[in-house]
Amino acid sequence: MGRIDALPPPPPLPPRSPPVAVTGEVETRIAGLAGGPSLEARVRVVAGAKRMVILCHPHPLYGGSMHSPVPLGIAKILPECSVPLSWARFNFRGVGTSEGSYDDGRGEVDDACAVIEYMVSLGDGAPVAVCGHSFGSWVGLRAAAVPSRGPVDTVLLISPTVRFFAFGGDDMTFAGKKTIFLGSDDELMDVQEAKSLASRLGAELRVFDGFDHHFLRSRRALAEAALPVIAPECIRSSGGQ
Repeated sequence: MGRIDALPPPPPLPPRSPPVAVTGEVETRIAGLAGGPSLEARVRVVAGAKRMVILCHPHPLYGGSMHSPVPLGIAKILPECSVPLSWARFNFRGVGTSEGSYDDGRGEVDDACAVIEYMVSLGDGAPVAVCGHSFGSWVGLRAAAVPSRGPVDTVLLISPTVRFFAFGGDDMTFAGKKTIFLGSDDELMDVQEAKSLASRLGAELRVFDGFDHHFLRSRRALAEAALPVIAPECIRSSGGQ
């Protein structure tokens, strides 16, 4: 679905990052939409949360999981916010103990929608931000555009790529704030492609000099930059801009 170029053949057994717990998270199973596969998740829900963050991991067939370094790095910085935040990271279908199997993006959008719906049911109306890395950014934007998903007002796309996944159609209808983070040395999308995508989406673009697709140079720097985008309440509460 939406593929516009051929991804290289995935390895039969893609290496995955080992499980890592973040302080305050609880292992949770989230029911799929309309009887869809149930999902393995790690969730932090706090009373009076000012914001809820949904983290979508990179491509399942190439080793992506909720423990991949980018979503994990962002989850680790969320407790540092000066106001209470709730968040969820989860495995798409077929990853870890999530039921089902890879569905070329179709089912994965449903997975993200199921997690958004679950968190919204616990959130007392707190606004929702969706943050995805690579494949997860494409899925997250599409899920955020589904009208019935609740109060999603922000999407952060980290290292999206237009070479393998088509941004267009329903995902273009998301009216909330959209931001793209791209490394200047990203192997899967160059800066000019990112500028074009940002223009089409009406998104703000931030380019990180010397960073690659996986932000190997510093995941901490990435997470620190992501926090005010996905949880602007943190900045406002501490007297910042």
